[in-house]
Amino acid sequence: MTRQKGVALVLVLWIVTLLTIMAGSFALSMRRESAIMFGLKSVAQAQAYAEAGIAMAQMMMLQNDPLKRWQADGQIYEFRFDHALIRVQMLAESGKVDLNQADLTLLQRLLSQAPIEPEKQTRIADAIVDWRDKDDTAREAGAEKSEYKKAGLKYVPRNEAFQSLEELQMVLGMDSGLYDWLEPFITIHSGKSGVDLQKASAELKLILQDEDEQSFKTGMKNAPSASVPVTQVDELPGDDLDMPETGDEQDNSSNTDVFTIISEAMVDEEITATVHALVKRVDEGGAPFSIIQWRPKYSKARSLFAVEMENY
Repeated sequence: MTRQKGVALVLVLWIVTLLTIMAGSFALSMRRESAIMFGLKSVAQAQAYAEAGIAMAQMMMLQNDPLKRWQADGQIYEFRFDHALIRVQMLAESGKVDLNQADLTLLQRLLSQAPIEPEKQTRIADAIVDWRDKDDTAREAGAEKSEYKKAGLKYVPRNEAFQSLEELQMVLGMDSGLYDWLEPFITIHSGKSGVDLQKASAELKLILQDEDEQSFKTGMKNAPSASVPVTQVDELPGDDLDMPETGDEQDNSSNTDVFTIISEAMVDEEITATVHALVKRVDEGGAPFSIIQWRPKYSKARSLFAVEMENY
């Protein structure tokens, strides 16, 4: 009888231990699922706030008062909305290098700061021009049909204008690292051979400046860092937003026809989400803006929160 009681006690202890392990595992699983759900909820909230930042930027660019109107010149606007901290940056496409209009000299100047060897900088610049020109004669360091075939590629240059920025990745010699470096500085929507430096980002101004030609030869990593202004918006407009009425004339000299809006929202002090919107100004009536491209969760972009707040 005593032996049977001992066996029963051991069985009970094993069952209790097993139930304890199962309960602990279940609790751990529930905590993990709760953390995942909380993270997904926070990301979804941040994404919604980032989209709200795009809408706010569009409204602020329509302000009648030029002192209140937000500018598409690369500066960053920071404001709090509900439970989120939002930063918005607007970049005029006229303040970028147009792949279809820029001459070889401008392309070479831009690529001179790229983190690649000087020989490759020359090859890429020539290859870009060869891609868009209408002939099949390769430039000295460029590439046309024969060079693409020798490289084992199953496509050849378009010999027409670039239809999208992503098409640049097909140019012979282009890689993902170089494309990611170039992407903030290039466009196909400017329609201008030059760059409007008043609307260019601080980084591009630094690259294209004329004061220190030697800095173009030292590489971006050795050039002085660009300072990006951050403007804190303490009070958001409400129903009294000073918007232009239909038919009213507005000074749009500080605006541009096509521009990029980057909106990044932060919730819970660490969860962020970003939206990139390529927007065109429409003056014919109806909606004031049309969306050309919308890129949520653009992970390769540099965080706007990486820029330190200064007093401007």
